[in-house]
Amino acid sequence: MKRLLFLLALGTVASAQVVITIDGNFDDWLNVPTVVTDPPNDEHDTDWYGDGLSQPVPRKYADVDILETRFTHDEESLYGYVKARGVVGRTSTAAAGQKAGRYYYILTIDVDHNDVTGYPLQQGNYWPNSIGYDMNMEVEFYDGAFNTGHYIHHGFLSESALAQGRLDLQNRIIRLAPGNYDDYLQWVVFEDSSIVEVEDKGPVYQGIVEVAVSADGHEAEMKAPMWGFFGDADGNPIVALGDTIDISFSLEGSGELSESAVDAGYNGTKSVWGSDTATPIEGYVLNDVWTDVKLEAGTQPMSFTLYQNYPNPFNPSTELKFAISDYEHARLEVFDARGRLVNVLIDNSLNAGLHSVRWGGVDLSGRGVSAGLYFAKLTVGEQSSTVKMLYVR
Repeated sequence: MKRLLFLLALGTVASAQVVITIDGNFDDWLNVPTVVTDPPNDEHDTDWYGDGLSQPVPRKYADVDILETRFTHDEESLYGYVKARGVVGRTSTAAAGQKAGRYYYILTIDVDHNDVTGYPLQQGNYWPNSIGYDMNMEVEFYDGAFNTGHYIHHGFLSESALAQGRLDLQNRIIRLAPGNYDDYLQWVVFEDSSIVEVEDKGPVYQGIVEVAVSADGHEAEMKAPMWGFFGDADGNPIVALGDTIDISFSLEGSGELSESAVDAGYNGTKSVWGSDTATPIEGYVLNDVWTDVKLEAGTQPMSFTLYQNYPNPFNPSTELKFAISDYEHARLEVFDARGRLVNVLIDNSLNAGLHSVRWGGVDLSGRGVSAGLYFAKLTVGEQSSTVKMLYVR
């Protein structure tokens, strides 16, 4: 079981949701209520579990020593904050005649709040152990610079399962299942929804995952859009508003510049790995405070609204939500980039309130459409609104 931590509930109105900007200025994090503190000087080795020990061996490595973590979200993204005793992202460099070092800022997430799927942290030599982690939002620093911002899926127990997962990933499908630390998929997502599988120390790819470090190096913030976690085989997003998730923060590095390496006289040429993991955030609810304020208890929506579809880009399906203020006839249509009618999702009278419908990328005949740009148009009386949707293969 995961450890319970001090967790303050988010507010129930949109004005209470803290707006985070990934810019290296951390004043916007001060009012984020979900906070975990971690004691100093508790960093450790990264071989203890593989060596058959019951707990890790202490290691001197201030750069990975977590002091505080914070977590929040908005309509589209997850955000993590970490404060360290040392310098976040610091590595040795080949240019300085040292070994090119590695450093990882990791948020490991139990996306389904289910301990059966995913893997236990101790398999990766993290401590304290907790279980059920399916996916990561993660940043790698390598050879002195930000290298990749990527997603990871831990839902495989064999090479054959991993091979099938690789095929699923090309279709943006994630199947949550029991997993281990060694068999995983790691990918970078770009704004146009294209992806590239990456390995540690690989070529530089900086996609939709963003990171910024403070001027003194002691603080770092990360942003990962929810759609980059993709969806299941039925088109449901893996991470979405309304979900309950658990989050574990870790810092880990190869340690060529760590105090333990300096004490041993390695001069930046030999790795002395170390890490630190904070007590997990358990039971975090991705509250949809944006829709809630539009639908106050006992009232109707204030105005006619067509919301942006989610996920977007999408495959194999996406959800469209809209609000109408009176009992009226509504028509929701899908057009292609040339303005040709593709499908009619709704064409009938509806009660006032919030409505939703899912489009699975098919035309009026039920045939699958080609990848590309589409438009959803909602018409109610003399009012109309349109949103762009990107269907990917």
